[in-house]
Amino acid sequence: MIVAGLSLVAGACSKGDAMADVRPTGLAFADPGTSVADSGGTLRLGVVGIDSLDPASANPASPSSMLVADLLYDGLTGYDPKKSAVVGVLARSWGVSADGLTWTFEIDPAMMFADGSPIQPADVKASIERVATRGDASVSGVRLAAIAGYDEFVREAAHEITGITGAGATIQFHLSAPYAALPELLADPAFGVVKAGDVSATGFAALPVGSGPFGRVTRNTATLSLTRSPGSRARLAKVEVTVFADSAAAYAAFGRGELDEAPVPAGLVDEARSAAATNGGSVVSASEQVSFVYGMNVAAPALANVQLRRAILRAVDRDAVRRQHFPDATTMTGLIGPGATGRRDNACGLACAYDTREASALMKAAYPNGGVPTVHVDFFTDDNAREAKVAAAIVEGLLAAGIPAAVREHTLAEFQQLVASGGAELFRYGWIGSYPSADAYLSPFELRGADNVFSLEDVELTALLAKARGESADAPRTSSYVAAEDRIFALAPLLPLVQYQTTVIAHARVRDLLVAPNGSIDVLRVFVTE
Repeated sequence: MIVAGLSLVAGACSKGDAMADVRPTGLAFADPGTSVADSGGTLRLGVVGIDSLDPASANPASPSSMLVADLLYDGLTGYDPKKSAVVGVLARSWGVSADGLTWTFEIDPAMMFADGSPIQPADVKASIERVATRGDASVSGVRLAAIAGYDEFVREAAHEITGITGAGATIQFHLSAPYAALPELLADPAFGVVKAGDVSATGFAALPVGSGPFGRVTRNTATLSLTRSPGSRARLAKVEVTVFADSAAAYAAFGRGELDEAPVPAGLVDEARSAAATNGGSVVSASEQVSFVYGMNVAAPALANVQLRRAILRAVDRDAVRRQHFPDATTMTGLIGPGATGRRDNACGLACAYDTREASALMKAAYPNGGVPTVHVDFFTDDNAREAKVAAAIVEGLLAAGIPAAVREHTLAEFQQLVASGGAELFRYGWIGSYPSADAYLSPFELRGADNVFSLEDVELTALLAKARGESADAPRTSSYVAAEDRIFALAPLLPLVQYQTTVIAHARVRDLLVAPNGSIDVLRVFVTE
C-alpha cells in the first residue's frame, strides 16, 4: 500500500504556520531605485525549513523546497508560469514514437553544470534513478513505474533502470505502456540533474555544483549565496537565500528591511496587501499544487454505498470549513489542480454543493429501510487542535443531514498505519500534484494504483486514464482526463475541502515576480532595480 501520498498527511501539517504577532505596519520598504539591473543585481530571498540541497529529497508540499531546487537545478523540462506550459530546459527538443512507448529527448549541448562541465545523458539517467530509489516514498518517483525496468530497479533486482538509455546528446525512455504525461512529470524539480560527485553513500554535498540558473553555491550560517551559472539566461546576478524556522520569522526579517521577498504567514495576507499598496511593494499569490481533502475508504462497510458517499459531499459546508480554519486558502472545486491542462472552475459542480436537505434525501435513498451505518471520521492529533476542529465540523454536517457519525482521534503514527492498512473510513488526507499534469491529480484513484488509499476499483476510470496516457494529441488527451475527473466525482471517494495558496511579499524594487503552483518563482524573468 501507498506511502507517497501518506507522507503528505504529515507534511501538510506545516501548512499555515502558527500566526505570530507580526503586523505589516511600518515594514521597511526600501526606495525602489530607478535603474533596471537586467544583467545584475541581487535578490535577497527568505525561505522556510530547508534541510538539504538535494532535489530528490525536496518536499513537494513545501514551496521553499521547490523554490531552492528550481534555482539550483534544471531538468530536461520545466514549467513556465507565464505561459502556463511545460517547456524545454536541458532538452532542446523531444518526441515520442508512434506507439507511444519510446520518448527521445535531445539535450542542448550548450547546457552545462555551474563548473563548466557538460551535462551528459548519464547524469540525467543517474539523477532520475536517485528519485526512483525512494520507491513509494516519493510522490513523483512512483510515476516512473511506466518506464521499463523500474520495478526491477526498485526491488534491487537490477542495478539500473534498463528503460533509460543514452548516447551522444540523446536520452531515451522506453516505456512498458504509453505515458503521454512524461514531459510534464520530468518538469518536477525533484528530477533536477545533479553532479555525480555531489552524491555519496553518507549524504549530499553541502556545497553542490548545480545544473540550474544559479548553480554556484557558497554559504554562511543560515544564508546561501547562489551565483548565476555560466550561460544562464537569468537576469539576476545572484540570489541570497536566508533560511528561517517559519514564515513568521521570515516575514519579520522582511519587515526589518533584511529581505527583498518573503512568505506571508497565514492570516496576514490582507494586511500585507494593504502595506504593500501603501509602500509601493507587491503581494503575489498563487494556488498551490497541494490540497487538503478527506478520503473515503470505499471498501469499509460504512462507506460501501455510493449514494451515502454522495450524501456526505452535500452534507458538509466546505466554504465554512475553509473560512474558519484555512483563511488564506480557497475552497476546492475540482481535482485537477493549478497549472494542469483540463482544470475547470467548478468541476465538482452540484455534486459538492452544500445542501443539508439534499444530503438527507440521498442518505434516505441509500437506506430506504433505515439502518444507516455510523461513519467514523478519522484524523490525527496536531499541536494547535485544528485537525480536531475540522473533523468536528464534518461530523456536525453529517449529523445535521441525519447521517450517524463520530470522530476517531489517533496519533500520527497510528493514523498512518490505519490508512495504509485499509482500516480508516472517512479520513483526513491530502494530495500533491507534483508535476503540471492532470495525471498527477487523478492517478491516485486508478485500479491497483500505488496511491489508491481509497480502495477504489473501477475499471471504467482506469480505462479512461489509460486512454489519456496513450493520446498523442492534446485535445483528446484532455478530454479523457476530464471524463476521468467526472467519473471520480460520480463515484465520490473523497470529500474535497481546500486548495492551499502560496503568498509572498516583495519590495517595489523586485520586478516581474511570478509564482508557480509549486511555490517556485520565474527565476529567469525576475529582476531587481538598484
